[in-house]
Amino acid sequence: MTRVLLILSTIIFSLGLNFNLAYGKAPAAEIFGKHARIADAALSPDASELAVVESYKGTWIVRIIDLKNKGVEPRLVKVGESLTPLWIKWANNKQVLVSFNQSIEYNRLPLQVGSLYSLDTAAMKGKILVRTDKYFRQFNNVVVDFLSNDPDHILMAFSSDDSNNEKPDVKRVNVASGISKTIVRGRPDVQWWHTDLTGAVRVGQGLDEDSVSEIRYRMIIREPGSDKWIDSKKYPNLSSNVNIHGFMANPNEMIVGTRRQGRNTTGLYIYDLSRKAYTRTLFENDTYDASGIVLNGDGSEVIGAKYTAEESEVELFDENATILDRVRKKNEGYTVDFIDQSADKATLIYRLSNAYDPGHLMMIDGRTMKETLLLSYREDLPSDDMGLTVSIRYPARDGAKIPAFVTVPPMLDGQKLDNVPFIILPHGGPYARTSKRFDTYSQFFASRGYGVLQMNFRGSAGYGEAYEKAGRENWVLMLNDVEDGARWLVEKGYTSPEKLCVAGWSFGGYAALMEAIEHPDLYSCVLSMAGVTDLADLVRDERKYRFGNIRAKNSILAGFEDRAEMKKFSPAKRAKEMKIPTFIAHGTYDQAVHFDQFERMQKGLKKSSADVTAVKFDKEDHYLSHEKNAKKFYMEMDKFLKKHMGESPYMTK
Repeated sequence: MTRVLLILSTIIFSLGLNFNLAYGKAPAAEIFGKHARIADAALSPDASELAVVESYKGTWIVRIIDLKNKGVEPRLVKVGESLTPLWIKWANNKQVLVSFNQSIEYNRLPLQVGSLYSLDTAAMKGKILVRTDKYFRQFNNVVVDFLSNDPDHILMAFSSDDSNNEKPDVKRVNVASGISKTIVRGRPDVQWWHTDLTGAVRVGQGLDEDSVSEIRYRMIIREPGSDKWIDSKKYPNLSSNVNIHGFMANPNEMIVGTRRQGRNTTGLYIYDLSRKAYTRTLFENDTYDASGIVLNGDGSEVIGAKYTAEESEVELFDENATILDRVRKKNEGYTVDFIDQSADKATLIYRLSNAYDPGHLMMIDGRTMKETLLLSYREDLPSDDMGLTVSIRYPARDGAKIPAFVTVPPMLDGQKLDNVPFIILPHGGPYARTSKRFDTYSQFFASRGYGVLQMNFRGSAGYGEAYEKAGRENWVLMLNDVEDGARWLVEKGYTSPEKLCVAGWSFGGYAALMEAIEHPDLYSCVLSMAGVTDLADLVRDERKYRFGNIRAKNSILAGFEDRAEMKKFSPAKRAKEMKIPTFIAHGTYDQAVHFDQFERMQKGLKKSSADVTAVKFDKEDHYLSHEKNAKKFYMEMDKFLKKHMGESPYMTK
């Protein structure tokens, strides 16, 4: 945490300065495939213990650490290997809840199935909290409210029949036994339920069950103390598709995320249900969209707002800002992510990280301002061996400025940034975004001696409505923005086509393949992990899931003029045109992008002149959740790059 090179890295691009720094040997490729040590952490309400979802020898464990008595050995329990941990939280001082997903195949359809694990931390015995042996149910981990006023129960949303959560009830669930009682009956036009700070169910939102090809949102509202549901149409200026983030202490004050009065960005506002009007603004930013709220440790109070600028940001309100503001000032150049706090708000845990440092789990006593390092996220990836990341904006062909990040190799061997091997790395989604955070994928490439360009092409989230809609309504524009970034690097002399490779995951993998097919003279190789290859087939696959027809129409079909354009921009349809070395990889249990997309591309590539490496991962999901598969992925990429790009002179030996 002592590396202070941000100013130097910023001026590399403007002045082409030379620098020579001492670094260790580049980490082995397989290390990048290891799970981060910490998936999530939580502080017990009395701040006496820490619960951590932790990776250990390729499997996930829950570790309970005594924070008051240093000599006490941590208590451990194994959760499982083929899981994706989502979060961990104390229900009370004795019971810990862990939410996770697992990829399966059900009726020949890949699915992510969610579960909630409940652990008695005294006996260190756990169980799946909600389960059924009578019928299949996909979502068993949807928590509506942690009930700060009832620590023995939580509110969950799940169905009691074989409808697979098509109309989830709200149920009060005992966190130890799993015994449940229905509080609100489900209905087919409500998929999400919202409570106020007292735990009362106040809002239901969802898509109209009769929606087939168009989005028709529905929202129902219940007044405090009432059993009657009222359609949101009765509330002026309250759209049914706004983001409901929660309530303030006043149970009539609902926190709404929306774009108001012609604003381009999403803000957080208070809608008073008793007055049926917006009454005040909680948070606005003229450049970036608000993404959520921050609650205190027991969920009983709204203490701040979230948004993503270059990095993920949290703006805490009033007195809540004091402790973390001091931490941020003390750790300039690092991002401070609030994780949890004790019931009395005196003790906080947070993650301290930046783009070249995977991060450290920290604790602070707000009374003494004493900081304690608890655990490191990736001790096997030392920050001194990682690449530096700087923010830039490059020009698109129509004059728009595209926000992006460049990560330079950790050692340039005394040379300026001139004709350096580079990787173009568009993000997935596509309606997601890249931020200036530690990114294992880009740091792997940097460790191999490659510069990395990651762009937030138009269509990326968080920059306001106009920027987002520009790409959503024109997928070709998103691809053009990626190409323009590559050409900008070449025009500046930072790299050359002979030293330029394009890579990506999911939509990023799709963009990489299309770039390689459309512009083979611009790139020397292409790598695609879980990439979309056939858009028409992607639409068919989407329609196999509930409301998939609507998603397909609004997320895919809306981005193209017609079916002919979709075919033109489907890599599998043009695979025989591929000329440059190509790496593709995919998991057979991928729900987001089905495995047959890989098979179609592989079949088409056999008719091409490209040197192809194809890697299949059995029973693997979209995210390479099995550590052994993730390790293999990075090792195979490493071999591919060495074969087709050669070792970079900027890779530390």
